Order: sequence, then C-alpha cells, then structure tokens
Amino acid sequence: MKFHEDVIFKSHGRRAGESILRIMNLEGKVVQVHETEFSVIEPKMYKPDFVLEVTDKIYIIEFQSTYVDIHDKKRFRFYTALIDHIKNKSNKDIEVHVLSTVEKEKTKYYSISDEAVFPIYVHSLKSFDGDEIINMINDKITHNIILTDDELMLLSLVPFMTNSTNVEQSILRTTYLISNIHDLDYEIAQFIKGIELILADKFVKSDSIKKTVVNLLGGNMKIVEDYAQRIANDKVEESMKQTVLNMFENGCSVKNIVNLTGYNLDFVKKVLSK
Repeated sequence: MKFHEDVIFKSHGRRAGESILRIMNLEGKVVQVHETEFSVIEPKMYKPDFVLEVTDKIYIIEFQSTYVDIHDKKRFRFYTALIDHIKNKSNKDIEVHVLSTVEKEKTKYYSISDEAVFPIYVHSLKSFDGDEIINMINDKITHNIILTDDELMLLSLVPFMTNSTNVEQSILRTTYLISNIHDLDYEIAQFIKGIELILADKFVKSDSIKKTVVNLLGGNMKIVEDYAQRIANDKVEESMKQTVLNMFENGCSVKNIVNLTGYNLDFVKKVLSK
C-alpha cells in the first residue's frame, strides 16, 4: 500500500498539498512532492507521511495519535537527515510539522548539542468541529453543491478534530462519507482516499474496521492499484516516445528505430506523425 500512496501523492500532491498547508496555516506553493519511502538499514523501511517541497523550504508532515516523545524526536531528526542527503538539491531549510490528535499547538525541541537544537512543530485541529464539517459536507451532497478542494481536505482530516467519536470510529465515519460522494474530481478523490488509508494503517487497531476502510476506499485496493499501474505505464510510454524522437532527430530511419528498439512499427509511426 505504501508504494501506491507514494504514486498518488506524487502525482496529485501539488494541488492537494497546498490545501493541507492552508489548513495547517503553513505558507508556500508546492513545487514537488517527494517519494517518502527509504530503505536504509535492511529490512527496516523509513517513511514520513508527506514530504512537500515549496518555493523556499521542505515540509515533512507526520500524522500522530500519541504525544511526541524522545523516540519520535529522534525518528523525525533522522527523516530530515535522510531527505537532506537524498532529496535536498537546493539546500532548502527542512521543517517537521506534526498533525496530532492529542496535543495542543506547540513547538517541541530535540537537542543534538548545545548549539544544535532541532524544532518540531506540533499542530492541532481541535479548534475545528468535526461533526460540523461532516454535517456541512452532507448538506452540500444533499443539495448537489460542488465541494472545494479545501473542504474535501478538511473532511479527510476530521479524525484530528473535535468530534463525538473516537479516532477509529471517526476514520470509519469519514471513510463512509468519502465513499458516498459521487462525481468527485478524480485527482482529489484519490488523494483524500490515500490520506484515510494512511490514518487507518497508523491509528486503527481493529482488523474489521481497517478492512472495512480499505474495502470502501479501494475495493480491496484494486482502484488504487489500477491507478498506480496506469501512472507507471504512462511513464514507460512517455520514455519510449522520447527514445523514438531522439533517435529520429539523430538521423535514424524508421526501420532502424524498429530494429534497434524492438518497438512496434505502428507505434513508431504514430509517434513520428505527431
């Protein structure tokens, strides 16, 4: 599931990521969403929930249902070191922002030395009324009113808000509502489904609830898997097209391109005709 989340977030994170930043009162235009799964010390995988690069910095965004303790602080610091080493080509500042279900708005610190103190910014959405958000979405659905990106993003984050249910039940309730919204913009639909799948994976202890969430949002993940496969196929086809064009521009005939690449003749002709 992690791979498919990365595919979805990388593909649509610019648009949806900016909605998340607005909700968290963070500024910036998203220029890139980075893949977040790193295999450093086998077999352990290291995976921040989101890595959003904006114009002047990189945000690591983590979902948390427990208080940030020393182990979390070390883990977050490790994430920044990994991303700085692997992804940070522009030497931008990297910030860790935690969206918490239990803590109030605050800044915590991890002291590496007297001169090196690493801040961790904890955000709370408890000022939002989750029940009110649910009712507002239901009302708009009833009256066939189109939902904005920010409203849909708020819906996906209802489990972090003040509401009448616990985290597990809130995730389940939010999932039911998402699955019943018709004619959703495909990109945003996939993104908010990805968020709910992350929340279910991290915060839901009940196997039956987790299975229900997965089935409602992905039909046993088939929708998400098909989408990920289509994205991968598109990338392969685009690479093949570029190969054909490069070879043709460098003087290769159609016959030689087919012979050297093994590509279908009709495919080569179609690429060159455009």
